[in-house]
Amino acid sequence: MNIPAFTAQASLYRTSNRYRSSGAECDGSMPAQSVVAAYIPGPETMNRCSGCIDVCVATRDICLVKVGIEVLEECGGTLGFGCLGAIGWGYIQTGGCYAHYAECFGICHIPSVDELGWNSPCCPKVCGIHTPGSAGSGCCDLDETCVGSDVPNTRDGCCPAGQYCAGNCCAIGEICGSDGICRTQPSFTDNTPPPPPPVNNCIFGGAPCGPKCCPPGLQCCNYSAQFGPDCRTSCVH
Repeated sequence: MNIPAFTAQASLYRTSNRYRSSGAECDGSMPAQSVVAAYIPGPETMNRCSGCIDVCVATRDICLVKVGIEVLEECGGTLGFGCLGAIGWGYIQTGGCYAHYAECFGICHIPSVDELGWNSPCCPKVCGIHTPGSAGSGCCDLDETCVGSDVPNTRDGCCPAGQYCAGNCCAIGEICGSDGICRTQPSFTDNTPPPPPPVNNCIFGGAPCGPKCCPPGLQCCNYSAQFGPDCRTSCVH
């Protein structure tokens, strides 16, 4: 991914927002109340997002350092008489540094577009409104379902793959019923009935003994293919 570089003509843009990232923060005013994002991608996506934003932070910081150096050189070169103009110029250039940081931050959050081969580092799937300055906000991972933060078992409104159930999000170990309700998966028990006893096809009341029959009154004690049935009055020795 190519991060846009700063141009020689800095934008006359001034921002009062304060953007947060894992690496650093911009100076500026902070709203009295923090906005909690409704959707946030998983840790793997957020790690990629942090790497993208860190590039933006580093480029912004380099821009600010360059502006500061040029302001000091102008003040020193004019023995202080040009400081007022240099500070005003530096103020405008500083606004440009923040403007390009915001642009870079926005590029990191462009949603993924499969047709263009674009895999977003911060927003694989759009699920809600992005909160300015909040990394990954309003997005879920590609294999997740957007259900809302008020639904249990979600991660900030993102239902993990395989857990979505007709508007609900099942907990790990639950299954989605045909009625759209999550239920605990029952333990497997073998309720198969035992096979029925073999049918006595022996005539005259004889006892079955393998494929043969023992005469009436005798018990089948054993059967072998070599010797056939072993019929006795009692199998107890």
